[in-house]
Amino acid sequence: AEAWLFTYVEAGRWVEPTLELAGKHPLKVWLDGKPVTLADKDGLRTATLKLEPGLRRLAVRTLRDPALTEPWTLKAALALEADVPSLAFTATLDPTRPTDIRDELDAPKVSALAVSPDGELVALSLGAFSPDGKRESWLEVRRVKDGSLAFDRRGAPAPDQLAWLPDGKAFSYVSESDGKSTVWVHDLATGATRPALRDVEHFQSYAWNPDGRSLVHAYGVEAEADERQVKRLRAIEDRWPGWRDRSYLVETTWPGGASRRLTAGAVSAESWSFSPDGGHLLFSRTWPDPRQRPYARAVWSELDLKDLSVAVVLEDRWVDAVSYGPDRNSLLVTGSPSAFDGLGNTLPAGVTPNDYGGQLYLYDRAAGKATPLTRDRDTVVQGAVWRRDGRIVAEMLDGQHVRLEVGGRDGRWRTLDAGVEVVGDWRAAERGNIAVCVGTGAVTPQRVTVVPLNEGKSRLLLDPGAERFADVTFGRVEPFATTTADGTQLDGLVYYPRDYVPGRKYPAIVFYYGGTSPITREFGTRYPKNVWTGQGYFVYVPNPSGAVGYGQEFAARHVNDWGKRTAGEVIEGTQAFLSAFPDVDAARLGCIGASYGGFLTLYLIEQTGMFRAAVSHAGISNISSYWAEGFWGYSYGGRALAGSFPWNAQELYVEQSPLFHADRITTPLLLLHGADDTNVPPGESDGMYIALTMLGKEVEYVQVEGQNHHILDHDRRIVWNDTILAWFARELLDDAGWWEALYPD
Repeated sequence: AEAWLFTYVEAGRWVEPTLELAGKHPLKVWLDGKPVTLADKDGLRTATLKLEPGLRRLAVRTLRDPALTEPWTLKAALALEADVPSLAFTATLDPTRPTDIRDELDAPKVSALAVSPDGELVALSLGAFSPDGKRESWLEVRRVKDGSLAFDRRGAPAPDQLAWLPDGKAFSYVSESDGKSTVWVHDLATGATRPALRDVEHFQSYAWNPDGRSLVHAYGVEAEADERQVKRLRAIEDRWPGWRDRSYLVETTWPGGASRRLTAGAVSAESWSFSPDGGHLLFSRTWPDPRQRPYARAVWSELDLKDLSVAVVLEDRWVDAVSYGPDRNSLLVTGSPSAFDGLGNTLPAGVTPNDYGGQLYLYDRAAGKATPLTRDRDTVVQGAVWRRDGRIVAEMLDGQHVRLEVGGRDGRWRTLDAGVEVVGDWRAAERGNIAVCVGTGAVTPQRVTVVPLNEGKSRLLLDPGAERFADVTFGRVEPFATTTADGTQLDGLVYYPRDYVPGRKYPAIVFYYGGTSPITREFGTRYPKNVWTGQGYFVYVPNPSGAVGYGQEFAARHVNDWGKRTAGEVIEGTQAFLSAFPDVDAARLGCIGASYGGFLTLYLIEQTGMFRAAVSHAGISNISSYWAEGFWGYSYGGRALAGSFPWNAQELYVEQSPLFHADRITTPLLLLHGADDTNVPPGESDGMYIALTMLGKEVEYVQVEGQNHHILDHDRRIVWNDTILAWFARELLDDAGWWEALYPD
């Protein structure tokens, strides 16, 4: 016989209770699905459990051994050290819990999708992490009308780059094995799967010709290394790994498999797409040009697939993407306000626009004329497709939201009901009247919705994480806007603690970016606000000046600011937040930012002592060294430091660099950095750490080995996340147990 005993243990802080089990018969213990090692002590079997804040599941399995004469009994107890508060944890059978970092990482999610041309089917690539930390991936095809499953495939290499063949009777996907890629075609009618391309090395991307008779794929060719192990740089970009590699295009017939090379030469063909009739390819080429912003030339050309002749279509440094409209003469262009000689710029003379603000243009090739479609809107275009029926479907960043909108040549737009607050990936059917969208919300994990392109409401197609989040509850989220002393309308969000009780005092975390992008209502992300609120924090998220999605004037404030205005707005916004929410304990206030937000953390704590603890991940401490050493430092400076250089703007490069004012810092600071960060090199944190330790300030520095600007490795991301939570617990809750468990002296 066997018996199972279960309980949930809800920890309000880091605790290490001792589990004591009295019983002679065989037993095993699991905590959150992982086995617990037991020791024998004075006739008891014991284990010290390490419980981070949140709900943990404890399971005991015992077997009755017929050979034993002792009764089959089991007594269990959890004992705490005498100096730990008795309410530090409780046992419960209620599975309701806050979310944690493992939900954010491990829950099933859609990573790619493709909609059939008629809009009746959608192919989805999904993945999740199993309890043992292994990645699982699978493929599903669902009927758009009701979400039912038409096909699925599991147990093979992870599917990627989903696409439908033009006739809509088959779909394709890419799998990788031993560094080689294969494009598979699955026929829905016969159920047969066969390769269109097999074992391609350095495979990059592919697309089907609209005529259905071929596909084109891009592959890379690695540059030969200098046997002397020296390198003469051809441009500053030559620092980038693989910059000398080239990408070429190949066309392969379908069916049949006969191939021909389409491009060659010293410059790669990039961002390519087919004309509506399949007879031509539109592609871009870029060259470094450090003498003129944004320090690169961009040329768009057209390749005739009959004779392989090439004609230049458009050259503009400020154009980001170009695609065909319903015919070859009409092009849909995404670019900055400076594109087409400033055609999209609405700012007064002498004001430099924030050229990260994407706008939409129509370009008439025959007339050589562009027409702006979104110039007078506050939104920013993040992607668009021009359908054959003449309608344009665009993804628009609008402050805290990312929406889908539909419009036309007249520049009039209508917002679609996407069913989510932040649209992520999406595809519109070529002939059908729907789009399929993957998105999230402030307290809504990822879901897949069907979006009608005509009037109508969206409907849920798939909720991949429904089971994982079934017992998770969240605190409420509210918009919080305020007006600063100079009249700026400062947008923001407030996340309430999950266990919020009016009248009780709570610590708070202020989270910001401060760069060109606003912080949206997206669920999760690398800085999961709902995880923080599950630990009992208020979270305030301001979107200060410089962020796109609030109009050109607001966005232009980012250029050459570097904290001068932004930091003051964060401080004013935080003061307004404290006034509006009296249940926030102003004496237990933390702040956190990453990249430009990490820079803002360093700059902020030199301006104010209102924060009791601060976190800077990959923060810029010396603008000049970042400008020179970051892989994209000088090119980012082409927009954020427009016209300002170390030789003509020492006031900006020195006075706005936190390193030069490290002696002003009094706030305890945690520095975090990927040890292999090429965007903001670790030296930015190194310098600040050296300075603060020399000055005798309270500072901790944690590097994550083998990670770049973003911490992406599954297990290291958990430790990184726990480090942030443990730091705030130590500094804001006077609970150092978690930190000491992670980093014992």
